[in-house]
Amino acid sequence: MAQLSIVKKSELEGAMRLDAEYYMPRYRNVVNTVHKYGSFCELNKIGKVLRGKNPTAYSDSGIPVIRAIDLRDITKTEDFLYADPKEALFLLKQGDILISSIGEGSIGKVQIFQDTMKCATVSEVSVIRTTSYNPHALAAFLKTRYGYLQLERRITGSTGQLHLYPKDIATVIVPLIPASAQETIEKIDIESGYEFQRSKALYLQAEQLLLDGLGFEELDLSHQLYYTVPYEKAREAGRLDAEHFQPIYGLLIEHLAKTGKTGLLGNLVTQPIRRGLQPTYVEDGPVIVVNSKYVGKQFVNIEQAERTDVNLWQDNKRSQARKYDVIMNSTGRGTIGRVNCILHDDKTVVDNHVTIIRTDEKQCNPVYLAVYLNSKLGQMQTEKWLSGSSGQIEIYPRDIARFLVYLPSSEFQQRIADLVAQSWEARQRARQLLEEAKYKVENIIEGKSS
Repeated sequence: MAQLSIVKKSELEGAMRLDAEYYMPRYRNVVNTVHKYGSFCELNKIGKVLRGKNPTAYSDSGIPVIRAIDLRDITKTEDFLYADPKEALFLLKQGDILISSIGEGSIGKVQIFQDTMKCATVSEVSVIRTTSYNPHALAAFLKTRYGYLQLERRITGSTGQLHLYPKDIATVIVPLIPASAQETIEKIDIESGYEFQRSKALYLQAEQLLLDGLGFEELDLSHQLYYTVPYEKAREAGRLDAEHFQPIYGLLIEHLAKTGKTGLLGNLVTQPIRRGLQPTYVEDGPVIVVNSKYVGKQFVNIEQAERTDVNLWQDNKRSQARKYDVIMNSTGRGTIGRVNCILHDDKTVVDNHVTIIRTDEKQCNPVYLAVYLNSKLGQMQTEKWLSGSSGQIEIYPRDIARFLVYLPSSEFQQRIADLVAQSWEARQRARQLLEEAKYKVENIIEGKSS
Protein backbone atom coordinates (compact mmCIF):
# COMPACT_ATOMS: atom_id res chain seq x y z
CA MET A 1 0.00 0.00 0.00
CA ALA A 2 1.33 3.44 -0.91
CA GLN A 3 2.21 5.77 1.94
CA LEU A 4 1.96 9.55 2.03
CA SER A 5 4.67 11.35 3.94
CA ILE A 6 4.84 15.14 4.15
CA VAL A 7 8.17 16.73 5.03
CA LYS A 8 8.63 20.37 5.91
CA LYS A 9 11.17 22.35 3.94
CA SER A 10 13.03 23.05 7.20
CA GLU A 11 13.44 19.26 7.71
CA LEU A 12 15.18 18.65 4.39
CA GLU A 13 18.83 17.66 4.71
CA GLY A 14 20.28 19.79 1.97
CA ALA A 15 20.08 19.92 -1.80
CA MET A 16 21.82 16.54 -2.17
CA ARG A 17 18.89 14.64 -0.63
CA LEU A 18 15.64 15.68 -2.25
CA ASP A 19 14.56 12.13 -3.20
CA ALA A 20 11.29 11.04 -1.62
CA GLU A 21 12.62 7.62 -0.55
CA TYR A 22 15.13 9.26 1.81
CA TYR A 23 12.28 10.76 3.84
CA MET A 24 10.15 7.61 4.11
CA PRO A 25 8.52 7.29 7.58
CA ARG A 26 10.48 4.19 8.60
CA TYR A 27 13.78 6.04 8.11
CA ARG A 28 12.66 9.16 9.93
CA ASN A 29 11.22 7.10 12.77
CA VAL A 30 14.49 5.31 13.57
CA VAL A 31 16.40 8.61 13.58
CA ASN A 32 13.76 10.19 15.83
CA THR A 33 14.04 7.26 18.25
CA VAL A 34 17.83 7.65 18.46
CA HIS A 35 17.36 11.39 19.03
CA LYS A 36 14.92 10.66 21.86
CA TYR A 37 17.59 8.56 23.56
CA GLY A 38 19.16 11.93 24.32
CA SER A 39 22.87 11.28 23.92
CA PHE A 40 24.06 10.78 20.36
CA CYS A 41 26.47 11.98 17.68
CA GLU A 42 27.37 11.42 14.07
CA LEU A 43 29.56 8.39 13.44
CA ASN A 44 32.42 10.58 12.17
CA LYS A 45 32.79 11.98 15.72
CA ILE A 46 33.75 8.58 17.14
CA GLY A 47 35.81 7.12 14.32
CA LYS A 48 37.08 7.29 10.76
CA VAL A 49 35.29 5.76 7.76
CA LEU A 50 37.82 4.49 5.23
CA ARG A 51 37.66 2.51 2.01
CA GLY A 52 39.59 -0.63 1.12
CA LYS A 53 41.75 -1.09 -1.96
CA ASN A 54 41.48 -3.68 -4.73
CA PRO A 55 44.54 -5.83 -5.45
CA THR A 56 45.70 -5.82 -9.06
CA ALA A 57 45.26 -9.61 -9.19
CA TYR A 58 44.26 -12.54 -7.01
CA SER A 59 46.39 -15.63 -6.39
CA ASP A 60 46.12 -19.07 -4.76
CA SER A 61 48.11 -18.01 -1.72
CA GLY A 62 49.38 -14.93 0.08
CA ILE A 63 47.32 -12.47 2.13
CA PRO A 64 43.59 -13.24 2.47
CA VAL A 65 41.33 -10.60 0.95
CA ILE A 66 37.81 -9.96 2.26
CA ARG A 67 35.36 -8.91 -0.47
CA ALA A 68 31.89 -7.42 -0.13
CA ILE A 69 30.27 -10.81 -0.78
CA ASP A 70 32.27 -12.32 2.10
CA LEU A 71 30.47 -10.06 4.58
CA ARG A 72 27.36 -12.23 4.29
CA ASP A 73 29.26 -14.59 6.60
CA ILE A 74 32.79 -13.55 7.54
CA THR A 75 33.33 -16.85 9.36
CA LYS A 76 33.52 -18.63 5.97
CA THR A 77 37.24 -17.93 5.64
CA GLU A 78 37.54 -20.79 3.14
CA ASP A 79 35.85 -18.51 0.58
CA PHE A 80 38.45 -15.73 0.86
CA LEU A 81 40.66 -15.01 -2.13
CA TYR A 82 44.36 -14.13 -1.80
CA ALA A 83 46.72 -11.42 -2.99
CA ASP A 84 50.47 -11.08 -3.32
CA PRO A 85 51.98 -9.67 -0.07
CA LYS A 86 54.17 -7.38 -2.19
CA GLU A 87 51.13 -5.43 -3.35
CA ALA A 88 50.08 -2.15 -1.74
CA LEU A 89 47.04 -3.58 0.04
CA PHE A 90 44.62 -2.07 2.55
CA LEU A 91 45.45 -4.13 5.64
CA LEU A 92 42.85 -4.55 8.36
CA LYS A 93 43.31 -4.06 12.09
CA GLN A 94 41.67 -6.09 14.81
CA GLY A 95 38.41 -4.35 15.74
CA ASP A 96 37.81 -2.84 12.29
CA ILE A 97 34.12 -2.73 11.36
CA LEU A 98 33.48 -3.77 7.76
CA ILE A 99 30.45 -2.67 5.72
CA SER A 100 29.61 -4.05 2.30
CA SER A 101 29.23 -0.95 0.15
CA ILE A 102 28.17 -2.32 -3.22
CA GLY A 103 26.10 -5.14 -4.65
CA GLU A 104 22.43 -5.95 -4.40
CA GLY A 105 21.81 -8.57 -1.71
CA SER A 106 24.98 -7.88 0.26
CA ILE A 107 25.14 -4.08 0.47
CA GLY A 108 24.85 -2.83 4.05
CA LYS A 109 26.05 -6.09 5.62
CA VAL A 110 28.11 -5.38 8.75
CA GLN A 111 30.85 -7.54 10.27
CA ILE A 112 33.63 -6.94 12.77
CA PHE A 113 37.13 -8.16 12.02
CA GLN A 114 38.22 -9.94 15.20
CA ASP A 115 41.18 -11.90 13.86
CA THR A 116 44.84 -11.19 14.49
CA MET A 117 46.00 -12.58 11.13
CA LYS A 118 47.15 -10.28 8.36
CA CYS A 119 44.18 -9.69 6.09
CA ALA A 120 43.19 -7.10 3.45
CA THR A 121 39.96 -5.76 2.03
CA VAL A 122 38.74 -4.24 -1.23
CA SER A 123 37.35 -0.88 -2.33
CA GLU A 124 33.79 -2.25 -2.24
CA VAL A 125 34.12 -2.52 1.55
CA SER A 126 34.02 0.50 3.86
CA VAL A 127 36.04 0.26 7.06
CA ILE A 128 35.18 2.01 10.32
CA ARG A 129 38.01 2.50 12.81
CA THR A 130 36.65 3.76 16.09
CA THR A 131 38.61 6.05 18.36
CA SER A 132 36.25 6.51 21.31
CA TYR A 133 33.59 3.80 21.04
CA ASN A 134 33.77 0.05 21.58
CA PRO A 135 33.84 -1.47 18.06
CA HIS A 136 31.80 -4.51 19.14
CA ALA A 137 29.05 -2.26 20.47
CA LEU A 138 29.11 -0.06 17.36
CA ALA A 139 28.94 -3.09 15.04
CA ALA A 140 26.01 -4.45 17.06
CA PHE A 141 24.22 -1.08 16.73
CA LEU A 142 24.73 -1.00 12.96
CA LYS A 143 23.06 -4.43 12.75
CA THR A 144 19.97 -3.25 14.65
CA ARG A 145 17.05 -1.69 12.81
CA TYR A 146 18.18 1.69 14.15
CA GLY A 147 21.57 1.30 12.51
CA TYR A 148 20.80 -0.77 9.42
CA LEU A 149 17.88 1.39 8.28
CA GLN A 150 20.14 4.44 8.48
CA LEU A 151 22.64 2.63 6.25
CA GLU A 152 19.88 1.56 3.88
CA ARG A 153 18.65 5.15 3.74
CA ARG A 154 22.05 6.25 2.48
CA ILE A 155 22.30 3.75 -0.38
CA THR A 156 22.37 5.53 -3.74
CA GLY A 157 22.05 4.42 -7.35
CA SER A 158 19.66 2.21 -9.28
CA THR A 159 19.11 -1.54 -9.11
CA GLY A 160 22.29 -3.33 -10.13
CA GLN A 161 24.47 -0.28 -9.42
CA LEU A 162 23.90 0.39 -5.73
CA HIS A 163 26.53 2.20 -3.66
CA LEU A 164 27.06 3.10 -0.02
CA TYR A 165 29.81 5.69 0.24
CA PRO A 166 32.09 6.27 3.28
CA LYS A 167 31.12 9.97 3.41
CA ASP A 168 27.47 8.96 3.86
CA ILE A 169 28.18 6.21 6.40
CA ALA A 170 30.01 8.88 8.41
CA THR A 171 26.73 10.78 8.93
CA VAL A 172 24.87 7.90 10.63
CA ILE A 173 23.51 8.98 14.02
CA VAL A 174 24.93 6.78 16.82
CA PRO A 175 23.52 6.59 20.38
CA LEU A 176 26.19 7.13 23.04
CA ILE A 177 25.27 4.18 25.26
CA PRO A 178 27.10 3.75 28.61
CA ALA A 179 30.62 2.32 28.61
CA SER A 180 29.51 -0.51 30.90
CA ALA A 181 26.85 -1.56 28.38
CA GLN A 182 29.39 -1.40 25.56
CA GLU A 183 31.68 -3.74 27.52
CA THR A 184 28.81 -6.19 28.11
CA ILE A 185 28.07 -6.28 24.39
CA GLU A 186 31.76 -6.84 23.65
CA LYS A 187 31.81 -9.90 25.94
CA ILE A 188 28.75 -11.35 24.20
CA ASP A 189 30.26 -10.70 20.77
CA ILE A 190 33.59 -12.31 21.69
CA GLU A 191 31.77 -15.36 23.08
CA SER A 192 29.88 -15.60 19.81
CA GLY A 193 33.16 -15.60 17.90
CA TYR A 194 34.47 -18.37 20.14
CA GLU A 195 31.38 -20.50 19.42
CA PHE A 196 31.82 -20.00 15.66
CA GLN A 197 35.42 -21.19 15.91
CA ARG A 198 34.36 -24.15 18.05
CA SER A 199 31.72 -25.05 15.46
CA LYS A 200 34.29 -25.13 12.66
CA ALA A 201 36.77 -27.13 14.74
CA LEU A 202 34.18 -29.81 15.57
CA TYR A 203 33.18 -30.18 11.92
CA LEU A 204 36.80 -30.47 10.80
CA GLN A 205 37.34 -33.05 13.54
CA ALA A 206 34.50 -35.13 12.07
CA GLU A 207 36.00 -34.87 8.58
CA GLN A 208 39.47 -35.77 9.78
CA LEU A 209 38.13 -38.79 11.68
CA LEU A 210 36.66 -40.06 8.42
CA LEU A 211 39.83 -39.48 6.39
CA ASP A 212 42.02 -41.09 9.05
CA GLY A 213 39.73 -44.11 9.18
CA LEU A 214 40.27 -44.64 5.45
CA GLY A 215 44.00 -43.92 5.44
CA PHE A 216 43.39 -41.17 2.88
CA GLU A 217 46.58 -39.28 3.68
CA GLU A 218 48.64 -42.35 2.72
CA LEU A 219 47.42 -42.29 -0.89
CA ASP A 220 49.68 -40.84 -3.57
CA LEU A 221 47.25 -38.64 -5.49
CA SER A 222 49.80 -36.67 -7.49
CA HIS A 223 48.27 -35.32 -10.69
CA GLN A 224 49.57 -37.29 -13.70
CA LEU A 225 50.43 -35.44 -16.90
CA TYR A 226 49.79 -38.27 -19.37
CA TYR A 227 48.01 -41.63 -19.39
CA THR A 228 46.10 -43.95 -21.74
CA VAL A 229 42.54 -45.26 -21.44
CA PRO A 230 40.95 -48.20 -23.31
CA TYR A 231 38.10 -47.21 -25.61
CA GLU A 232 35.72 -49.52 -23.70
CA LYS A 233 36.09 -47.39 -20.57
CA ALA A 234 35.32 -44.22 -22.51
CA ARG A 235 32.23 -45.79 -24.04
CA GLU A 236 31.04 -47.09 -20.66
CA ALA A 237 31.38 -43.65 -19.09
CA GLY A 238 29.94 -41.83 -22.11
CA ARG A 239 32.86 -39.39 -21.85
CA LEU A 240 35.79 -38.51 -24.08
CA ASP A 241 37.35 -35.69 -22.02
CA ALA A 242 40.80 -36.58 -20.68
CA GLU A 243 40.29 -35.02 -17.24
CA HIS A 244 37.48 -37.47 -16.42
CA PHE A 245 39.98 -40.35 -16.71
CA GLN A 246 42.75 -38.74 -14.63
CA PRO A 247 44.35 -41.76 -12.85
CA ILE A 248 44.07 -40.25 -9.37
CA TYR A 249 40.30 -40.74 -9.51
CA GLY A 250 40.77 -44.41 -10.32
CA LEU A 251 43.23 -44.77 -7.43
CA LEU A 252 40.68 -43.30 -5.05
CA ILE A 253 37.89 -45.60 -6.26
CA GLU A 254 40.20 -48.61 -6.03
CA HIS A 255 41.20 -47.65 -2.48
CA LEU A 256 37.53 -47.33 -1.45
CA ALA A 257 36.56 -50.61 -3.12
CA LYS A 258 39.29 -52.50 -1.22
CA THR A 259 37.50 -51.81 2.06
CA GLY A 260 34.65 -54.07 0.95
CA LYS A 261 32.27 -51.55 2.51
CA THR A 262 31.01 -49.40 -0.32
CA GLY A 263 27.85 -48.72 -2.27
CA LEU A 264 26.80 -46.61 -5.23
CA LEU A 265 25.03 -43.46 -4.07
CA GLY A 266 22.14 -44.15 -6.45
CA ASN A 267 21.45 -47.37 -4.53
CA LEU A 268 21.37 -45.65 -1.14
CA VAL A 269 18.41 -43.33 -1.72
CA THR A 270 14.66 -43.60 -1.21
CA GLN A 271 13.76 -41.40 -4.18
CA PRO A 272 15.55 -40.50 -7.42
CA ILE A 273 18.33 -37.94 -6.97
CA ARG A 274 16.93 -34.73 -8.45
CA ARG A 275 17.25 -30.97 -8.64
CA GLY A 276 14.69 -28.42 -7.49
CA LEU A 277 12.87 -25.82 -9.58
CA GLN A 278 13.41 -22.09 -9.92
CA PRO A 279 11.16 -20.43 -7.30
CA THR A 280 9.48 -17.05 -7.11
CA TYR A 281 11.01 -15.10 -4.24
CA VAL A 282 8.80 -13.44 -1.61
CA GLU A 283 10.40 -10.96 0.78
CA ASP A 284 10.10 -12.14 4.41
CA GLY A 285 8.17 -15.24 3.30
CA PRO A 286 7.92 -18.17 5.77
CA VAL A 287 9.64 -20.72 3.49
CA ILE A 288 13.44 -20.85 3.11
CA VAL A 289 14.82 -20.97 -0.43
CA VAL A 290 18.28 -22.52 -0.74
CA ASN A 291 20.08 -21.63 -3.95
CA SER A 292 23.67 -22.47 -4.84
CA LYS A 293 25.25 -19.55 -2.98
CA TYR A 294 23.63 -20.57 0.31
CA VAL A 295 24.97 -24.12 0.29
CA GLY A 296 27.81 -23.45 2.69
CA LYS A 297 31.13 -25.17 3.26
CA GLN A 298 29.66 -26.95 6.27
CA PHE A 299 26.04 -25.88 6.83
CA VAL A 300 23.20 -24.20 4.97
CA ASN A 301 23.41 -20.43 5.42
CA ILE A 302 19.76 -20.13 6.39
CA GLU A 303 20.24 -16.69 7.93
CA GLN A 304 21.09 -15.17 4.54
CA ALA A 305 18.86 -17.39 2.37
CA GLU A 306 16.06 -16.04 0.18
CA ARG A 307 12.38 -16.62 1.07
CA THR A 308 9.15 -17.64 -0.62
CA ASP A 309 5.53 -18.36 0.39
CA VAL A 310 3.79 -21.53 1.54
CA ASN A 311 1.82 -21.88 -1.70
CA LEU A 312 4.99 -22.36 -3.72
CA TRP A 313 6.20 -24.94 -1.18
CA GLN A 314 2.92 -26.85 -1.37
CA ASP A 315 2.69 -26.75 -5.17
CA ASN A 316 6.29 -27.83 -5.85
CA LYS A 317 6.88 -31.15 -4.10
CA ARG A 318 9.85 -31.72 -6.39
CA SER A 319 11.64 -28.79 -4.74
CA GLN A 320 10.77 -29.63 -1.14
CA ALA A 321 13.75 -30.43 1.06
CA ARG A 322 13.10 -31.75 4.54
CA LYS A 323 15.20 -32.24 7.65
CA TYR A 324 18.07 -34.70 7.07
CA ASP A 325 17.94 -34.35 3.30
CA VAL A 326 21.42 -33.98 1.81
CA ILE A 327 21.72 -31.15 -0.71
CA MET A 328 24.51 -30.48 -3.21
CA ASN A 329 25.41 -27.32 -5.09
CA SER A 330 25.42 -28.57 -8.68
CA THR A 331 26.72 -25.62 -10.66
CA GLY A 332 29.27 -22.80 -10.39
CA ARG A 333 33.04 -22.94 -10.47
CA GLY A 334 34.64 -22.82 -7.04
CA THR A 335 31.60 -23.99 -5.09
CA ILE A 336 30.24 -26.84 -7.22
CA GLY A 337 29.98 -30.05 -5.20
CA ARG A 338 29.50 -28.37 -1.83
CA VAL A 339 27.22 -30.50 0.30
CA ASN A 340 25.11 -29.82 3.41
CA CYS A 341 22.72 -31.91 5.43
CA ILE A 342 19.61 -29.95 6.36
CA LEU A 343 19.43 -29.75 10.15
CA HIS A 344 16.83 -27.02 10.56
CA ASP A 345 13.09 -27.66 10.90
CA ASP A 346 11.76 -24.80 8.73
CA LYS A 347 9.91 -25.48 5.49
CA THR A 348 12.53 -25.40 2.73
CA VAL A 349 12.73 -25.55 -1.06
CA VAL A 350 15.79 -25.65 -3.31
CA ASP A 351 16.25 -24.09 -6.72
CA ASN A 352 17.21 -25.72 -10.00
CA HIS A 353 20.95 -25.51 -9.28
CA VAL A 354 20.73 -27.56 -6.08
CA THR A 355 20.34 -31.34 -5.95
CA ILE A 356 18.36 -33.22 -3.28
CA ILE A 357 19.70 -36.59 -2.05
CA ARG A 358 17.32 -38.41 0.31
CA THR A 359 19.05 -41.42 1.80
CA ASP A 360 17.80 -44.73 3.14
CA GLU A 361 18.92 -44.11 6.72
CA LYS A 362 19.18 -47.84 7.44
CA GLN A 363 22.01 -48.01 4.92
CA CYS A 364 23.63 -44.59 5.25
CA ASN A 365 23.38 -41.91 7.93
CA PRO A 366 22.56 -38.66 6.03
CA VAL A 367 24.74 -36.47 8.28
CA TYR A 368 27.65 -38.84 7.75
CA LEU A 369 26.98 -38.81 3.99
CA ALA A 370 27.13 -35.01 3.89
CA VAL A 371 30.55 -35.04 5.60
CA TYR A 372 31.75 -37.78 3.24
CA LEU A 373 30.63 -35.93 0.10
CA ASN A 374 32.03 -32.63 1.41
CA SER A 375 35.44 -34.18 2.09
CA LYS A 376 38.11 -34.91 -0.51
CA LEU A 377 36.50 -38.35 -0.91
CA GLY A 378 33.41 -36.72 -2.39
CA GLN A 379 34.99 -33.63 -3.93
CA MET A 380 37.35 -35.73 -6.07
CA GLN A 381 34.36 -37.63 -7.42
CA THR A 382 32.64 -34.32 -8.16
CA GLU A 383 35.72 -33.25 -10.13
CA LYS A 384 35.62 -36.54 -12.03
CA TRP A 385 31.97 -36.27 -13.05
CA LEU A 386 31.44 -32.56 -13.63
CA SER A 387 30.55 -31.46 -17.17
CA GLY A 388 30.56 -28.25 -19.18
CA SER A 389 32.92 -25.50 -20.20
CA SER A 390 34.88 -23.04 -18.07
CA GLY A 391 31.97 -20.62 -18.13
CA GLN A 392 29.19 -23.02 -17.12
CA ILE A 393 29.99 -26.25 -15.31
CA GLU A 394 27.41 -28.70 -13.97
CA ILE A 395 27.14 -31.99 -12.21
CA TYR A 396 23.99 -33.90 -13.07
CA PRO A 397 21.88 -36.19 -10.85
CA ARG A 398 22.61 -39.22 -13.06
CA ASP A 399 26.33 -38.75 -12.44
CA ILE A 400 25.97 -38.04 -8.71
CA ALA A 401 24.23 -41.43 -8.52
CA ARG A 402 27.52 -43.01 -9.70
CA PHE A 403 29.51 -41.77 -6.69
CA LEU A 404 31.05 -44.57 -4.66
CA VAL A 405 30.29 -44.16 -0.94
CA TYR A 406 32.33 -45.70 1.86
CA LEU A 407 29.93 -47.38 4.32
CA PRO A 408 31.61 -48.07 7.66
CA SER A 409 29.70 -49.46 10.64
CA SER A 410 26.61 -47.59 11.78
CA GLU A 411 28.46 -46.84 15.04
CA PHE A 412 31.30 -45.11 13.15
CA GLN A 413 28.82 -43.18 11.02
CA GLN A 414 27.06 -42.05 14.20
CA ARG A 415 30.34 -40.83 15.74
CA ILE A 416 30.77 -38.58 12.70
CA ALA A 417 27.13 -37.43 12.92
CA ASP A 418 27.44 -36.66 16.65
CA LEU A 419 30.42 -34.35 16.06
CA VAL A 420 28.48 -32.55 13.33
CA ALA A 421 25.48 -32.18 15.67
CA GLN A 422 27.76 -30.56 18.27
CA SER A 423 29.16 -28.30 15.55
CA TRP A 424 25.64 -27.27 14.50
CA GLU A 425 24.66 -26.53 18.12
CA ALA A 426 27.75 -24.34 18.58
CA ARG A 427 26.90 -22.46 15.40
CA GLN A 428 23.32 -21.90 16.57
CA ARG A 429 24.60 -20.69 19.94
CA ALA A 430 26.91 -18.23 18.16
CA ARG A 431 23.97 -16.88 16.12
CA GLN A 432 21.84 -16.52 19.25
CA LEU A 433 24.58 -14.51 20.96
CA LEU A 434 24.78 -12.14 17.99
CA GLU A 435 21.03 -11.59 18.25
CA GLU A 436 21.32 -11.08 22.00
CA ALA A 437 23.90 -8.33 21.52
CA LYS A 438 21.70 -6.64 18.93
CA TYR A 439 18.59 -6.76 21.13
CA LYS A 440 20.49 -5.35 24.11
CA VAL A 441 21.40 -2.28 22.05
CA GLU A 442 17.79 -1.89 20.82
CA ASN A 443 16.43 -2.15 24.37
CA ILE A 444 18.84 0.52 25.61
CA ILE A 445 17.82 2.89 22.82
CA GLU A 446 14.13 2.24 23.51
CA GLY A 447 14.60 2.78 27.24
CA LYS A 448 13.78 -0.81 28.18
CA SER A 449 17.17 -1.50 29.71
CA SER A 450 20.03 0.45 31.18
